Amino acid sequence: MLLVCTPAVAGAQFSTATTTLTISICGNAIVDGGEDCDVPGETGVYSQTIAGRQCTPSCNFGPYCGDGILQTIYDEECDDGNNDDGDFCSSICKIEPAGSGGGGTSGGGSGGGGGQDDELGDTIVNIIGKGYPSRTINFLIDTESVGSVRSDGNGDFEFAADATPGTATLGIWTTDSSGVRSITLNNTFDVTQGAITNLNGVVIPPTISVPNQNVDPGDIVTISGQSVPESEVEIHFNESQIVESTNSNADGDWSIDFDTSRLSISDHIIRARSIVGNPPLTTESSFSTSLQLFVGVDGQATLPTDLNRDGFINLIDFSILIFWWQTTGGDSDPPADINQNGNVGLEDFSILLFNWTG
Repeated sequence: MLLVCTPAVAGAQFSTATTTLTISICGNAIVDGGEDCDVPGETGVYSQTIAGRQCTPSCNFGPYCGDGILQTIYDEECDDGNNDDGDFCSSICKIEPAGSGGGGTSGGGSGGGGGQDDELGDTIVNIIGKGYPSRTINFLIDTESVGSVRSDGNGDFEFAADATPGTATLGIWTTDSSGVRSITLNNTFDVTQGAITNLNGVVIPPTISVPNQNVDPGDIVTISGQSVPESEVEIHFNESQIVESTNSNADGDWSIDFDTSRLSISDHIIRARSIVGNPPLTTESSFSTSLQLFVGVDGQATLPTDLNRDGFINLIDFSILIFWWQTTGGDSDPPADINQNGNVGLEDFSILLFNWTG
C-alpha cells in the first residue's frame, strides 16, 4: 500500500466543506421538510376549525373550514380562508347575509361616502376536478352555458367563471374518446358575493356502453367506457345486486367481460362509477348514465321520456323536465327536449305523462 502524505504549508488554513441532508419520514411525529404536519394516528377527517384540523396518513392536512376551499360535501356554504365572523362568511363556513352583521350592515344613510359593494371583489366560481384525459369539459350555471376547458393528459381540469351571488346550479358534461356523452353532473351550491367560491374534488362519472343491448342468456358481453385515468371502476347491475370492478388505464379506457348467465331472463339496468385515489383518502364519483341490457327478451331502446335512463318514467324524470323547462337548445337540443323541437315545453310534458310508469 502506498501512503502519500501532504506536507503542511506554513501559514495555510484548511477548512472542510459539509453538506447536511434532512430525511423526511412521515409518521415519526416530526414535521420534516415537505410535510405539512406529522401526527401519528390522525386520519385527516374534516374539521370545522383551523385549530382542530387533522393530519392525514400522508402528512398533509385534511379538509377543514378555513382552508379556502368550498367543500359542499361537508355542508360548507362558503370558505374565505379564516374562522372569523363578520366578513360575509362565518367562523363555521356559513354565509352571513348582508345587513345581518356579516361584513357590516346595510342600514344607515347614503352620505357615508361609498357603500360596502365598493370593498367587494369579483364574484367568481372556480371548479377543479378530474375527468377523461384530453377532452373538452363543458360547464353550465343555472342551465346557461358559461364556457368550456380542455383537460390535460391526466384528466385534470380547472375552470373559472363569473357568477351571480346566491344559490346556483352547476352542470358539467363531456364526451369520451368514442364520442359517447357523459351524464350531466349537477351540483347546487351557494355563491358568496365578492369572493371566489371554490368547488374542489369534482369527479366526472364514467361513460358506459355495450356493443349490443340484446343478448342471449349465457353470452359474454363486453361492457366498456372511459373514466378518470388509472381509477377503479365499479359496474353495478340493477340495484347493486351484482357489483363488478376493473381499473381504467393511463388513457382512461376501461372494459370488462361479463357472463350473462349470472342474470335472469329479463331486462337489467347497468351503471358505473369511478373511485379515485388511494385508501383511506378516496373519492367516489356519481353514477354514470343508466344502460339497459335485455337478456333473452326482445328489448327496445330506452324511451326518450326516460330522461335519467333508469328504465322508469317517474318523478325523477319529471324533476329533470322541470329543471330544463322553457329552455332552448341553441346549437343542440336541451337534454329534456323529448320531441326534439328545440325547446322544452308543454308538448314534452304531455309525452312524459303519456309514458308514465310511476
